[in-house]
Amino acid sequence: MPHDIGAIKSTFIRLLNDDAKTAIIDLLVPLLDAETPVSADDRGWAFWNVCDQYAMLRNAKDQYTYQAEFYKWSQRDLPLLRRHWVVSDGTQAMTLINGGFLEFWWDCYQSANESAPQVAENRAARFESHRANAAAYTHFREFSRAETALRSLEALLSEDPLWVNRDFATATVSTLRVEYYAALGQYEQVAMESEALDRYLDDWLGRLQRPLVKTFRQSLLGSWEMLNATRPPEAIFIAIHNAACALVIGRQFVEAERLFRLVLDEQREGMTAYSTALYLLACWHNRHSKDEIRDLLSSFQNVTLRDVLKFAPELAEALSE
Repeated sequence: MPHDIGAIKSTFIRLLNDDAKTAIIDLLVPLLDAETPVSADDRGWAFWNVCDQYAMLRNAKDQYTYQAEFYKWSQRDLPLLRRHWVVSDGTQAMTLINGGFLEFWWDCYQSANESAPQVAENRAARFESHRANAAAYTHFREFSRAETALRSLEALLSEDPLWVNRDFATATVSTLRVEYYAALGQYEQVAMESEALDRYLDDWLGRLQRPLVKTFRQSLLGSWEMLNATRPPEAIFIAIHNAACALVIGRQFVEAERLFRLVLDEQREGMTAYSTALYLLACWHNRHSKDEIRDLLSSFQNVTLRDVLKFAPELAEALSE
């Protein structure tokens, strides 16, 4: 009996809003049966999200089962253009690498790099894949592999100077470089990359037409359409948010605080528990005021002391009674 894919997608959105990870897995697994009559777009979307929910549950073993099936299916049934779909998410990469599947993930990524054509039709998806892998391999100190992903990103940027996502991609590559050099302990390089990033973001802000008109329709999470989408103008604040986090990691606290304040002024809801903790850490290093840090924390209604200390344990002194 055919599945009502429209109803499944509506249920998926509701469960996603409820953060019902196990329920999402149960909803989508039936779509992965080879005999189930669904399109390649929908099967790929289901594979990506089952893998993603297991990744967020930090269940590397079960994620690997489906990620391996996703990979085999992609080799058999997906056009070469879409091969990076399988290795496009940083959380999925990190959970598998942390769970002992480093070589499997690397092989999948290399396979995509070797087989996918470098064309405009998949450029945004290739960007997302290289971005996820650069971040994951830097995090796990697999520096030669991180460098491979970073060089792939730089090659991608050279493909078309008029690419619509170029500003976001350029800022992201520089942000990833800050994290890469910080992980290597090369703080002179961190400072140089941070200055370049700061200048680029200022230039991008100066070219931004205001007010921002939000005409962007959000594609379904994990779909090829989402992965390969054009970034809307307001994506600049995602780039600034990510850059600010990286600058804290690179110990560039003054620049980081300035960027965080831009995000807070424009899109406060974009701050996560992680970025809030890093923002407080930057403020602490810039002024060492316990009262300020406590007042700032109280202004973030959905962030707890436990959240902050998880991501920024250096703040234990500032927030102690």
